[in-house]
Amino acid sequence: HLNTHSAITSSQHGFRKGFSCVTQLLEFTNDIASALGKRLAVECIFLDFRKAFDTVPHSLLIEKMLTYKINPAVVSWIKEYLTLRRQFVVVNGVRSRAQNVSSGVPQGSVLGPLLFLLYINDIGDGLTSQLRLFADDCLVYRITNSTEDLNLIQQDLDRISTWCTRWRMQLNLTKTVNMTFTQKKDPLTHCYTLNNIVIGKVTEFKYLGVWYTPELSWQKQVYVTGKAGKMLGFIRRNSGAFSQSTRELLYKTYVRSVLEYACVVWDPPTARDVNKLERVQNLGARYVSRQYTINFSATKTKEELKWDTLVERRRKLRLKLFHSIYYGTINIQRDMYIMPPHYRSQRVDHEQKVREVLCRTELFKKSFFPKTIQDWKRLPADVVNVVSNEMFFALLK
Repeated sequence: HLNTHSAITSSQHGFRKGFSCVTQLLEFTNDIASALGKRLAVECIFLDFRKAFDTVPHSLLIEKMLTYKINPAVVSWIKEYLTLRRQFVVVNGVRSRAQNVSSGVPQGSVLGPLLFLLYINDIGDGLTSQLRLFADDCLVYRITNSTEDLNLIQQDLDRISTWCTRWRMQLNLTKTVNMTFTQKKDPLTHCYTLNNIVIGKVTEFKYLGVWYTPELSWQKQVYVTGKAGKMLGFIRRNSGAFSQSTRELLYKTYVRSVLEYACVVWDPPTARDVNKLERVQNLGARYVSRQYTINFSATKTKEELKWDTLVERRRKLRLKLFHSIYYGTINIQRDMYIMPPHYRSQRVDHEQKVREVLCRTELFKKSFFPKTIQDWKRLPADVVNVVSNEMFFALLK
């Protein structure tokens, strides 16, 4: 019912089929990179809710569910499901008295996340700035050209504050922060407030596991990700008797997965950062193959293990995600990012060619869509015509 009627806002990427942390990060980062590519600034407020899932009042949740035209019998069933819930705590074998619970969605349940999505769904109603949600992770941002734009962001923050009061949700103002994305030396600034409390300004922030900076540099992300080498050291010290296949599995599970978390979004453009990440993989190849001699060749060993370089893996992962968007197997709105070409050469171009993105700066040129569209253009027709995402990925060379 909710999917049929598009009841959940498209800004929400949490707990929904076809959405993920990566889709959220991709759309947000593309908006920022596109603006910086036009030499514009973006004001962003990262909002933090205090115990969001635990503070949803049951009575207000039921009230809100009725507005989504859900079958009254279903609403009544959920009301009964939430009514007369009791909880207690046990400390050192001593149990407290049970207390009635009148708020909070049941954690660990199948319904809990969906009920929360319904509750927070209309927080963006009436806003003029862009709002994005991943469950309770919320951010508001806007391209700013004038003081009027800055004032409009403040007005939207006031609307969010009013919404929180109406629906009894609390913002954690010590963790709610502001970042100005810009490459200007002297950007417009504004002192934003929520509930008359000034929002702190930051020059780096970790959002959904990825570190952002005002100039959209990925050095902080690469530095933190590079610490996966410490995990590799721990594994090496504690897996002396393991077989090569087990060592390889450990490396891919606990080290490479860290090196590649959301890497399609932050794929580093500089040789320095590329080499910093590849050094960790070289150590991984040494560990898996147990080649600790002075004559060790990382390149040769990776070839023997049939490992691509991380640069090549990031290229393939970007193309895999782009393929999913192109063929509609994930729920990013394709028409917002992928346009038909102005011209297609029957001799040179494949049938799935898309329009290249005009880029005025290197920063935007090296971001996901402009960069991956160029890679997509160079693929052979028999590869891009494959609809299966997994088969397409397997065919990439």
